[in-house]
Amino acid sequence: MEEIKKEERTLKYHLKLRVYYEERNYGPGVAALMKLVREKGSLSAACQELHMAYSKAWKIINKAEEDLGLSLMEGRRGGEFGGTTVLTEEGEKFLNQYQAFAEEAEAAVEELFYKYFPE
Repeated sequence: MEEIKKEERTLKYHLKLRVYYEERNYGPGVAALMKLVREKGSLSAACQELHMAYSKAWKIINKAEEDLGLSLMEGRRGGEFGGTTVLTEEGEKFLNQYQAFAEEAEAAVEELFYKYFPE
């Protein structure tokens, strides 16, 4: 086995933020699902893009809603062309808050990372 030279490697870090009261149910995965629902107007389409079962998506959304005490999205039955899924007003607000928090936290952690692990 060849020894890897230190100069050939780059030290990295990983930050995964979750916000919750009791159970860690709201994080990057739920936020990504919500963003796709917002873009596509369909939970089914969001699930297809994420390669996720529709039932699993509703399960993780319901768990997050239960812990947070708010409704994140709602399905609307459709007619001939099927229904839609939209973010609720409070879901939209929560997603925006989470995204802003995550962006600022990532920037702060990156600064700290380079402070403690300079290249």
